[in-house]
Amino acid sequence: MDPLDPLDAQQIVVEYAQMLERDVTENRHPGRVESLPYAKPVIKSAICTSARTLAASGHLTDELREYLETAYTLLAEYLDAELVDLMAEYRQSAEQLTAESPSAREKINTAAWRTLAESSSLAGEVARAVATEAETLRSEFRSFIVSV
Repeated sequence: MDPLDPLDAQQIVVEYAQMLERDVTENRHPGRVESLPYAKPVIKSAICTSARTLAASGHLTDELREYLETAYTLLAEYLDAELVDLMAEYRQSAEQLTAESPSAREKINTAAWRTLAESSSLAGEVARAVATEAETLRSEFRSFIVSV
């Protein structure tokens, strides 16, 4: 598939959008980069090609532009498997501690507490990196959409 060809680009965007919708519905974020239907650079290029093609034909509505921008930006949430596992374990531990009602003294002796304590710094770094990449992607998208 050639992400610079408008028909191929449209197909790439459709496949990515279907996968993205499933992941959002099933709360699978962050997601594994290897689960993407194509490599990130291919998807980025396909979204760019699709946006430019739609703009040139007068079919790029504000709603569609916003959808494509969101899809482009959400690529930041697709990470290496190890980081996805770390974030999932961190989230599960936090949810477990929130759901349980033992005293604070009992909570600090749980596996969930140890997981949070041991991984909070790294989880924070991952979250900051994702946020930074998302902002970079948002700016990237807006800059190429302005040039259309």
